[in-house]
Amino acid sequence: LDDPANSAWREDIRATSAIDIFASTHTCLAALRDFDLPAGRLTVINNGAAGMANFAGTTYGLVSRIATVPCPHPTLYGLARHDVFIDALAVEFGLDEFLARFSERWPNGSAAHTSYFERIVRGPNHTPDQATDRARLTA
Repeated sequence: LDDPANSAWREDIRATSAIDIFASTHTCLAALRDFDLPAGRLTVINNGAAGMANFAGTTYGLVSRIATVPCPHPTLYGLARHDVFIDALAVEFGLDEFLARFSERWPNGSAAHTSYFERIVRGPNHTPDQATDRARLTA
């Protein structure tokens, strides 16, 4: 999202689609970006994953919320666009139960265990500040 080489692509997406907010999910790392483009403002939110850790030292998942009223629950980060609120909320789950089911299906040494176990128990090398790139948000 932040690569300057993609600025023409972002501009084309915004101009062609005429969307203001783009939400995606399950692309590994959480992100919230707000771009001021010639074709108009474009906000992008991605929850990373609802069912596993999204930040270093954490074990909660994330869900994206887009609504016309402020969130009544604590949010990790977000922004407001006119009368639209775009937020990321933590999703806590039973880690021990999750790990037991995960290990039954993907035992130590399996491809999924190799790829996901450490992330599930420790989170990826990613922080909320990286997810939001707070210096860029225009909230």
